[in-house]
Amino acid sequence: MTTTSTAVTPELSAAAPRLGRRCLVVHDDLELRLRLAGVVRRAASTLDADSVSSSGLENLSLEQLGSYLCAMLIVEFMQRNGGADPLAAVARLHARAPRLPIFVFARHGNERSAARAIKAGAIDYWPIHSVDLGEFAAALQPLLVPVVNTSGKAKSWAQASLETSGYPEVAGYRLLKKIAHSSAATIYLARNDDLAQPVALKVQSIQGLASVSEEDRQRFARECEILSSLNHRSIADVIDFGITPDYLYLALEYFPCGSMRERLKNPLSEGDAIHYTRQIASALQVVHAAGIVHRDLKPSNLMLTTDNRVVLIDFGSARAQLVGLDLSRSDLMTGTPYYVCPEQINGKDPDQRGDLYSMGVLFYEMLAGRLPFLGNTLAEIFEGHRNGVVPVLPGSCARYQPLINRLMAKSPDERYPSASHFLAALEALTGRG
Repeated sequence: MTTTSTAVTPELSAAAPRLGRRCLVVHDDLELRLRLAGVVRRAASTLDADSVSSSGLENLSLEQLGSYLCAMLIVEFMQRNGGADPLAAVARLHARAPRLPIFVFARHGNERSAARAIKAGAIDYWPIHSVDLGEFAAALQPLLVPVVNTSGKAKSWAQASLETSGYPEVAGYRLLKKIAHSSAATIYLARNDDLAQPVALKVQSIQGLASVSEEDRQRFARECEILSSLNHRSIADVIDFGITPDYLYLALEYFPCGSMRERLKNPLSEGDAIHYTRQIASALQVVHAAGIVHRDLKPSNLMLTTDNRVVLIDFGSARAQLVGLDLSRSDLMTGTPYYVCPEQINGKDPDQRGDLYSMGVLFYEMLAGRLPFLGNTLAEIFEGHRNGVVPVLPGSCARYQPLINRLMAKSPDERYPSASHFLAALEALTGRG
């Protein structure tokens, strides 16, 4: 039996699937299914919801599954059934219908649960009692655009979700959700049928850019090959990369726990600030040794793992050498103006000491709970980077002030010459090493 969001309980038809604006809600508790169906209607008023028990889901045919735009599984992470994997149903459904978008709504889950849900085949995850309605609506929106083919017939949910999303077409990848966006590139959650888990796919448009030469393209490929050879726990694995006439793309491992940008919305302890900064410096040490400068170090390019590690992603070097970063056009929400070094503002190509400056801004922000240079305009923010005095840390963190001052020196020559030198100074101060 199924129940809709209006509490009607029609039988699931065994006839030909009705392609409509419907989703499937799965859980054994009818009341909980109805509550989630109500949330669906609030997030997308044109989307209706059928519901089914866990056993009912197993009995649905592929034809019946194909009538739904997506499936929403409520997962109990508190073990009550003899230790069975709570995500087994997600994995089975994904194996049966790999192109059906699956959303997991968790009870008693945590960050590790989110990571496991994504690996099992879900495209998104929410704690069921704290669903952000705006985010949920945005996640559903690409699935709701009606599409017909040239014969006037509706396409399947798999075709519609892929072709009507407005996302670029990257051969071999299905783009599922937009994760982040800046003036330079967009990062999507994506799947490749040859890969066991989803990836973060960074896509940058180069369509119509005559300045991108064949030599530039070869340089991008060489640097991606170098990045893919790096093996460090604080550097994201590069899984794939490519160049088309219209796009550059870079596939990186996906981190469902979010970025440092979200983490900084809440105060950090001194211990966490040191822990994260040490990892960032270690990652830069490896990247710089490979001859690569990041050039865009900021919180949204630092991902968090389930064991509280920070991982460096979105290497700006290859991008910056193909398409120059025009800071005058930067969106303040991307974070770049707040972390950029003075020489980059002045139009010079920064070396590894530019990354150390950006790390200094991050280090200050983590310790002080605020950015060192703010302003109502880009010009005001840039003036702080060029000529502003580095602000003083709170008294409880005052012993780190000399490190911050040197990292954020206006002249690269006055900064630490390398990440290794900074790490040595940090360890000497904290008694490690």
